Amino acid sequence: MSFKLAVETFSGRFTDSDKALVSIIFSDPSQAVFYSAHELANQAGVHASTVVRLARKLGFDGFPGMRRALQSETKVAFGPGERVRRRLSKADESSSLSMLIHTEIAAIEAIEETVSQAEIDNAANILVNAKNIFIVGRGSAAPLGVHLERRLRRWGFQVSISLNMQVRDLAASLIGMGRDDALISFAFQSPDSLHAGYSALLKHSQAVGAKSIVISDSIGPTLRPNPDALLSVSRPDEAELSMRTAPLLMCEALAITLAHLSPERAVGSSEALEKLRNAFRSEGD
Repeated sequence: MSFKLAVETFSGRFTDSDKALVSIIFSDPSQAVFYSAHELANQAGVHASTVVRLARKLGFDGFPGMRRALQSETKVAFGPGERVRRRLSKADESSSLSMLIHTEIAAIEAIEETVSQAEIDNAANILVNAKNIFIVGRGSAAPLGVHLERRLRRWGFQVSISLNMQVRDLAASLIGMGRDDALISFAFQSPDSLHAGYSALLKHSQAVGAKSIVISDSIGPTLRPNPDALLSVSRPDEAELSMRTAPLLMCEALAITLAHLSPERAVGSSEALEKLRNAFRSEGD
């Protein structure tokens, strides 16, 4: 069994220490495969015994078994961590712009290591059949929600968006969600991006029969309940930077896939939008 599958299918509870360890591993698996239990624990700021407990919790015979599973699914020579190190070594250390550009290129390249087109297709199939789409985000996730909402509306989807809401208002905005609807939520390590009531939100969507999609960084696989589709994008420098370049690209890939799945709808809606815009312009002349 792969490490990723073990995390995603684990039905128990992850402690904060467990989440820290999983995040370190997913953020840079090409480096994590070389860590000893003590080194991995030091990276996450936890005790070495926590590493062993996590391995057994996930069904491995201990840390060696967990590391072997990780090694079998990690492209060590060309992993995202190695790529970012190579790019940063080429960047001009005196130029913050140069370093930022190389870092973001490496983060984008790392997407293929963590998300497959099949996973994007799965999420897109949920949306293409949805009657209404509800988007929830806060903090640094809010701009992503706005971008995705605009793209989905352009393709002719009915979208409701709730950003930076308190629990009371968020509940009121979702009361109309029901069967045949879809929920898109964002979840990142940044404390302000994971809204209060995340667990209740996912449970509510399940209770009313709505499908759920979560777009996240490496924290995604440890969140419970599990969504119907998880698009978890990790970056090697997650602890240092909270840039959302890779998740933004994920939103765009999701929108483009939707357009391919329903081309008549996308083209028809885009033409209707342009016609309406022209009507507004002509009236203003």
